[in-house]
Amino acid sequence: MGNGQGAEKMDRNEFEYYDVGGAPVVFSTGHKRPVNPLRRPQVRYGKMAASVIGLVLLFTAVFFASGFLEGAGIGERIFFSLAASAVYALLLAKKAVIWLVHLYQSRASDATRLRCVFTPSCSEYMILAVEKYGAVIGVVKGIRRLLRCHAPNGGEDYP
Repeated sequence: MGNGQGAEKMDRNEFEYYDVGGAPVVFSTGHKRPVNPLRRPQVRYGKMAASVIGLVLLFTAVFFASGFLEGAGIGERIFFSLAASAVYALLLAKKAVIWLVHLYQSRASDATRLRCVFTPSCSEYMILAVEKYGAVIGVVKGIRRLLRCHAPNGGEDYP
């Protein structure tokens, strides 16, 4: 068995073989392949595109509707349009931030995402913080968590 041929003679049903860079690795304890714990959410591009189109349509509608106000110049019309668009954007800010995190989770490599030393991961923490505290405070808390995400820190940390 010392010459490497003994592994070939063993019953293949009893052992699992893995190829790790050309060298076969045998697990005889019945371990299964490691399961990738990363969740890859489905990113809904259509919903975000509809939200952006809605923002543009709202700006345009308020701009033209404010033209019917007596004495409203171009500056006032732009101001009303920006104010209405800002309210709309604030209402959608939570969804937009969560959508961006889902985009990161679906596109980032496993090596990048598995570097996180915390439970839950930093991206999951960002989603939890935004849902709990709102878009502005949640993003601030998420960024502060990202700045702490390195050794010797780590462990369990929930917002």
